[in-house]
Amino acid sequence: MCTGYIAGFVDLEVSNRPDLYDVFVNLAESEITISPLAKEAMAMGKLHKEMGQLIVQSAEDSEKSDSQVIQDIALKTREIFTNLALFSEVSADGEKRVLNLVALKQKRFPPATENFLYHLAAAEQMLKI
Repeated sequence: MCTGYIAGFVDLEVSNRPDLYDVFVNLAESEITISPLAKEAMAMGKLHKEMGQLIVQSAEDSEKSDSQVIQDIALKTREIFTNLALFSEVSADGEKRVLNLVALKQKRFPPATENFLYHLAAAEQMLKI
């Protein structure tokens, strides 16, 4: 039933198992790795790069604790979800918000950004089926 998940690992051997992840963030080395299986679907656009830069810069700041890094990421994530909400509407049953694909396409984002927002909506179970 889980369409997406985030997992944290302390064993770097996970980085050698691209079948376990789409995106691998190694905070200690300030590296972000995209699995070969996910490369096409995850072509980086401006939004991706901004998020990646935020993660790396926040992690590199020696004065920030791990919880502050997590707070920085959470704030940026909320910002992205707020933007995604602009392209959503209340579902017919009134229970949740769903992506309005026409509204998203009318915005004419670069393909990588549109793809990212579409897949984010899918991960958040915001697609009409």
